[in-house]
Amino acid sequence: MKVKVFIIMLILFSSCSTKSQVIKPIISEVDVTDMNLYKPTPYRSDGAGYEGSDFKNLPKSRKKIFSHISDKNDTDALNELITNLNALGGGEITITKGDYKFKNVILKSNIHIIIESGTIIGFDETKKGKAFLFNVGSGDNAPLVENVKLIGLGNPDNRPKLVLHKFENTFWRAVMIGYVNNLLVQNFTIVDDLTKGAAIAFNPSKINDETVNIANNVTITNVKLTGGSIGYGLVQTNVGENILLKNLSSEGGMTCRIEAHTGRHYDVGVANIVIKNIVSKNGKAAVLLQPHSVENGRILVDGAKSIGSTWTLFLKNGFVAKDSKRRLRGTFAPNSTFKNISLISTDNTATLSYKNYVFIPEELKSLYNPPNFNPVKNDANNPSEELGKESAIKGPSVAVIYIDAKYPLGLPEESEIVLEGKTENRLKILDKR
Repeated sequence: MKVKVFIIMLILFSSCSTKSQVIKPIISEVDVTDMNLYKPTPYRSDGAGYEGSDFKNLPKSRKKIFSHISDKNDTDALNELITNLNALGGGEITITKGDYKFKNVILKSNIHIIIESGTIIGFDETKKGKAFLFNVGSGDNAPLVENVKLIGLGNPDNRPKLVLHKFENTFWRAVMIGYVNNLLVQNFTIVDDLTKGAAIAFNPSKINDETVNIANNVTITNVKLTGGSIGYGLVQTNVGENILLKNLSSEGGMTCRIEAHTGRHYDVGVANIVIKNIVSKNGKAAVLLQPHSVENGRILVDGAKSIGSTWTLFLKNGFVAKDSKRRLRGTFAPNSTFKNISLISTDNTATLSYKNYVFIPEELKSLYNPPNFNPVKNDANNPSEELGKESAIKGPSVAVIYIDAKYPLGLPEESEIVLEGKTENRLKILDKR
């Protein structure tokens, strides 16, 4: 009898212990963009992501090798090759190891580009036009682009580098995404220089003042950015449906900026954005949500971590701008959910927009070194030497989640949120609603 009682008590104790345990996020401190540690496949999750097709029995005439051509501009030569291959029904282009200068390489339907390890791609400052390295369906009245791949080979030490640097006051993009169905971008390091604009951006393709086309079924996976500006960072989805953002890391700025910024002109936003295994390092946040005036669809976040950044989730209320077509505050769908959210807090590596200093708890304000503060110089978000509301200032990590959003969201319970590192006076949730 005593044995039976002991067994029952042991089972009850084990059950209670299991229920009270907090499961830590799946993201460790290793590089989440390393394909050997965090696989890029599957390319589709929760109804979002790339579902294009591979070529089968592709003839040699549609498998091309690209390298420098004497006396020919790199961009012109690659665009010509893409156009010719597209006319044949598409194919595969391997860009051989080397240093290249591109500006506005226009990817077309059924073009799969593979870039060899050790390759460095920078901007061609001699060419006019949009400041994109690669353009996928961007521009007014752009035709639909389908089934496109842009893949880098190698590991985080030697995979292709896409280099952004300031030489004019404009937006610099590694990849610009417009009207496309089925796009895969995989395995790159983007070397930023506090430039203006997110390195990978989704924008509407305008048909007229009332109608636009947007991206659908896109996967961005295993990409790292360094040197991100406080107001920008790695990926910004202004519009788009069924987008999977996976295994991404941004040092500086924000890793995933989800907002209907350019979409608000047409009352078009985002829907079914799935975010998995992303990291922000010494920046502002891993995920920003800001709906502007658009009623957006659901956002699913599973695995977001900040290491020495101000926040992990920065969840903002909507607002109506002068250029908003819809004259009401925007939302994200109430079935949007967030899980596996964590922050390793530090005292002096995080960046904050100076205008957000008012949100900071009094106990932490001295760590920003007021009244002089610790501004980040040469940040394109506010290049002036004077401290302005958009200036980036360095200081402490503050909270895992900041929220002033009035629309309902599926936030995790505090017991499910992980806060480590410098935890004194730090918060799991800073609620300003």
